[in-house]
Amino acid sequence: MRPLPSLVLALLLFGALAVVGRADDAGSAETTANASSLADRPDPFFGVITQRTMHSDDFDWMRWGRLGSFRHPVPWVSVERTGDGTMSWEDLDFVVEETARRGIALLPTLYGSPSWLFRDRRRLPIKNRHSTRKWKHFLREVVDRYGRGGTFWAENPEVPYRPVRRWQIWNEPNIMYFAQPVSAVAYSKLLRISANVIRGRDPRAKIVTAGLYARPPRDTGIASPRFLRRMYRIKKTRKAFDVVAVHPYATTVRASVRRTQRVRRVIKAHRDGGTPMLITELGWGSDLESAFGLGSQEAQAVRLRDAFRAFISRRRALRLQTVYWFSWIDLAPDADTCAFCRETGLFDHEGNPKETWWRLLDFTHDV
Repeated sequence: MRPLPSLVLALLLFGALAVVGRADDAGSAETTANASSLADRPDPFFGVITQRTMHSDDFDWMRWGRLGSFRHPVPWVSVERTGDGTMSWEDLDFVVEETARRGIALLPTLYGSPSWLFRDRRRLPIKNRHSTRKWKHFLREVVDRYGRGGTFWAENPEVPYRPVRRWQIWNEPNIMYFAQPVSAVAYSKLLRISANVIRGRDPRAKIVTAGLYARPPRDTGIASPRFLRRMYRIKKTRKAFDVVAVHPYATTVRASVRRTQRVRRVIKAHRDGGTPMLITELGWGSDLESAFGLGSQEAQAVRLRDAFRAFISRRRALRLQTVYWFSWIDLAPDADTCAFCRETGLFDHEGNPKETWWRLLDFTHDV
């Protein structure tokens, strides 16, 4: 990823000087400086998820763009590679430090059974006592390192103290590509086990459900409203989560909004209206081949604009706290990925800003 261009930095400096100048005219430089600092903070409503390894330059762009939330997929095997209890923290340490230094809230998504446990990564670690015990150990280790009072913060006192406060358990368990079998009963059990472990290490931690895929293709899963409704009916599941996450993919913004509203209605129907929501994945591509590809960067940018307008206008009604755009940067043309994942980024695969990036800044910079 390229460094921030000099023109962008110049514009940012110009804006800061203009604010200070207005403060001098008003005779309240200190007050305005504080206001400027607040205005310049990343906005946690605007988030992003990546498919590629992130670098410091990426987080610089994110901070300048005032994107205040980063969802980071954490495959279990990326931390515990051999199954002997040894944890490899290097990659995750980097992400935690980079986001903390820039005031960006981090949402780790913990998912995927490692090959040393099951042949199929989609199988939830609740099949037997051994798999459940290993999952619990993994959770304790991660929370003890990055949660409140974690060892990472003790070992790195120069890093701003921003412990992970929210933990997302698994990814899209209502579709066969991430869970086998697809079962609200099985996922609810995993969620309850995970919540007990995490809250046992950090009682104030918030548990986020896996992002539920809105409408899986026929014979591949269970629609998100039905799956969530089944979860609510399972004893003690409601107390196992604090936030409901959805992935309302659709060909149009209107359909995406409707799919999110249907999930909100399920929440309210179970007398749980105070529970907030996250959209932990939402996006369209600039490609022409896939179902969610729009054929050009310009069309993708217009779709991003329309989607954020729609969800911002319904933010209170949905109790929506963050929308995470999928994804940060395009994958290389020869990458092995899902049908619509290749060109969903805010940047092209060489690291150049796309039209979607500048359109998103219209929201985050209040243009």
